Amino acid sequence: MSTTNQAVVCPSRRLLGGARTAVLVLALACAPASRALGVYMTMQATKTEGGAVKLCVGLDSGGQKVAGTQNDLIWDSSCANLKPNSCAAVPDSKKPLHGNTPASLQSTYRALVFALDNVDPIRDGQLYCCEFELTGPGDGCCALRFDRLGSSDPVGTALTTNGNPDKLCLVSGAAPAVAAPAAAPPPPPAEGGGRWWLLLIAIAVVLVAILILRGRSA
Repeated sequence: MSTTNQAVVCPSRRLLGGARTAVLVLALACAPASRALGVYMTMQATKTEGGAVKLCVGLDSGGQKVAGTQNDLIWDSSCANLKPNSCAAVPDSKKPLHGNTPASLQSTYRALVFALDNVDPIRDGQLYCCEFELTGPGDGCCALRFDRLGSSDPVGTALTTNGNPDKLCLVSGAAPAVAAPAAAPPPPPAEGGGRWWLLLIAIAVVLVAILILRGRSA
């Protein structure tokens, strides 16, 4: 399942105040979405020495200039919990993380990665990492997925953004196996179909009997 959204991250060119800031933010929010393809948000999970899972979200820009990103992480609360205050920006990304767990949404972490004082393109690689505690069976697949993916270029234009992968298992760090679709049931026989087969068999038996009788009489 590929996750595609047109949510917009709107970094401003510099930290401004008053009406000028409001006008700039409004202009960026109303910018049309770009048709550029190839921007991906990535996920990578590894076990820590303490038995927790370190999940890192990254960027694969596909050659696009990306000034900011946003995403939601949604996990299965029956088998994992997000460690409080464990999410932090990767220093090398040089972009701060603005994240929280919305009170109206369960098992969701909303992250925005952008700077208020610059719109420099973000380099490809990890943006931020969080730690999760596993509470379910050790060999099960505790799934976590992306939602509300978005990114924007330095002038505030939204870029088409996908997840790669859009979901993975915190336990194994791999994409969950996709169950094969169930085989389609055979089409129901046409009305009276069974009777036609019986008629054809009866005709064939009669023809064979006639041929045998003719052979004997000859």
